[in-house]
Amino acid sequence: MATDLAASPQSRSIAEEAMLYLTSHHPDRGEITTDPYRFFDRLREHAPVYRTAQGPILVTSYDATQQLVKDRRWSREEMDGKEGVTPTQQIFLESLAFRDPPDHTRLRAVVSRLFTPRAVEQNRQDVSEIVQELLDGLRDRAEFDFIQDFSYKVPLRLICRLVGVPPTMEDDFLAWGEALHGSLEPLAQPADVAARREATAAECFAYFEELIKERRANPGGTDIISQLIGAAAGEITDLEIIANCMLLHSAGFSTTKNLIANGMHLLLTHPEAYDDLRANPDVIPSAIEEMLRYEGPARNSLCRIAPEEMELDGVRIHKGEHVYAILSAANRDPAVFEDPHRFDIRRGNSRHATFGGGIHMCLGASLARLEAQVAFAHLAAAPRLALNTDRVEWLGSFLTRGMAGLPVRWA
Repeated sequence: MATDLAASPQSRSIAEEAMLYLTSHHPDRGEITTDPYRFFDRLREHAPVYRTAQGPILVTSYDATQQLVKDRRWSREEMDGKEGVTPTQQIFLESLAFRDPPDHTRLRAVVSRLFTPRAVEQNRQDVSEIVQELLDGLRDRAEFDFIQDFSYKVPLRLICRLVGVPPTMEDDFLAWGEALHGSLEPLAQPADVAARREATAAECFAYFEELIKERRANPGGTDIISQLIGAAAGEITDLEIIANCMLLHSAGFSTTKNLIANGMHLLLTHPEAYDDLRANPDVIPSAIEEMLRYEGPARNSLCRIAPEEMELDGVRIHKGEHVYAILSAANRDPAVFEDPHRFDIRRGNSRHATFGGGIHMCLGASLARLEAQVAFAHLAAAPRLALNTDRVEWLGSFLTRGMAGLPVRWA
């Protein structure tokens, strides 16, 4: 089968392509990793709600993904009682992303206080200082990796400031963020990779555990943990504080890193858009919404599970079945977006599905937007960048869309 798949990708069946899409480490995945959008189009035309042979149900049309993510009857507690749950996943079960009401309602009410418009806006100056400091440090370098030297450091340094940890912890926070996000991948990973991730995630848990003890001994701080500790009795437990801090670190770091990197790659490969953005900085908010739509960092939503017999877009979903909204596919649905495979920073239609929807709508969406807006405002004013490679390597992650690296040079 592997030889056939590798030899004739154009003749693969939908079932074969779906298998490759679900298997991020498959050696014949090829174009589904580099350019999955043709597969999404074929799958949407074949069956917008498609039950794979491997079990997960994939949803590709915009309307069906909206139905799925906005209908609160679907459950997120899919791992409760499930065999093979790792220790890190068990911790994540205590976070709001994996809880249903009423626990989700309680936790979101507490955590959402950190992401009010006023709270988010207060980070603008910090983000601007971080971005400018990073760019200043790159001025004398003829070439560099945009991801390693810039895009991952923006959210990483902000997270460190928000949590209240010293810059010397950045490398640890980077390793933890990557391990935490990797543990959310729904598909089985090689045993050695999974073991390393678990060990790294355990370090993160231990650090947050000690940080909570320190903050309790010295109350009154303005960092995230101090604010969560200050919640009223019964609103949130210490384990839930740790779980939600780990979730915010994982999701906020990975999403923003890839949003800025994917967006820069789009500008570098669409020079007319890059010219427009540099000449007209007021177009940046619209450009970021198009980056989120066209090459958004969230490829699939986290799983929804049917708590009973359900129906989605006319398809019967059986109790216990797992359903994934392919957000990247929804964002290229021609029924909603005119000429969806065209990158247009002046498109204006910001109905993209990148941040999900419903009660599990991404809490950090406004912060990610702010970080990207500030980053691209500074990049628009900086000397022009150019790609320093003929081809970038896209990661095989099931949940996210991102690159392994983005070599650039000052043009």
